[in-house]
Amino acid sequence: MRWLQLSIKAPPEYVEPLTHLFNIHGEGSASVERQGGFNPDEGESPDPTAWVTIRGWLPLDPTTASRKTAIDVGVRLIRHLVDLPEVEELEVSDDEWRNQKFEPIRVGTNLVIVPRSTVFHAKSTDVVIELEPGLAFGTGHHPTTLMCLEEIEMAIKPGDRFLDVGCGSGVLSIAALALGAGHATGLDIEDDAVISSNANLEAAGFSDKSTILAGSIPNDQVPNRGFDVVGANIAANVLIALAQPLIDSVSDDGVIITSGVLDTRLADVVAAFEEVGGQVESSRMIEDWTATRITRAAGSK
Repeated sequence: MRWLQLSIKAPPEYVEPLTHLFNIHGEGSASVERQGGFNPDEGESPDPTAWVTIRGWLPLDPTTASRKTAIDVGVRLIRHLVDLPEVEELEVSDDEWRNQKFEPIRVGTNLVIVPRSTVFHAKSTDVVIELEPGLAFGTGHHPTTLMCLEEIEMAIKPGDRFLDVGCGSGVLSIAALALGAGHATGLDIEDDAVISSNANLEAAGFSDKSTILAGSIPNDQVPNRGFDVVGANIAANVLIALAQPLIDSVSDDGVIITSGVLDTRLADVVAAFEEVGGQVESSRMIEDWTATRITRAAGSK
């Protein structure tokens, strides 16, 4: 089978709507690629203002034209806010699609995310996570995923129970398990995300320590106070709607890590969690995106 690869460059603050557009009308998950050329070992980091490349794939079949039209309409609407270049097109084969490359990325102290089948020379302290290149969205190249992974690395303890709401590629669950979590449960409302997460967890050797569910919370398989660390890299409106079941899911001394929230919505998200018995332990920001650690307030039910 052949595919139509669509690529567009954009400022980092427009990654979220463009990847959403490519994911809705494309096949599989869009990839988000930052430029390399920096050395983390020397304390260097990527330029947070540098434009990134978003790639999506459409199957070349009778649906291609209608899918591409829908994406073009969305891009034109975004152009009312920012001057974007034209969408580039390239026909690729199944093998070429599966082997799309993204640059390895270091996250936090020891995490390294690399595309599968890439030769990578790891340090003795590296915790290496391999992902299928064709399912690269959520690799850590976007600030929301990056901050989630960094917070998970700091929060996870050996044997912890981890919950990932809106699991996407499964990268947060893989990271938690690689860092010593005893079990990870992931949920996503998108069928493709459930398939991708299961495939990535199996390839990482964690099938026996993970459960991926279709849907959201509350869920019969997500027990109250059943998780030591909860990751929720999802939009502000969804976090607000799920504040109660998220608080219900975390153990008395556990932590919820939220991301995917623009700084303009942070106060709304915090208020929603405080209303249901949560308290903010810390919050930080990269570009316009925030990540927040939330715990149960003392005495909350």
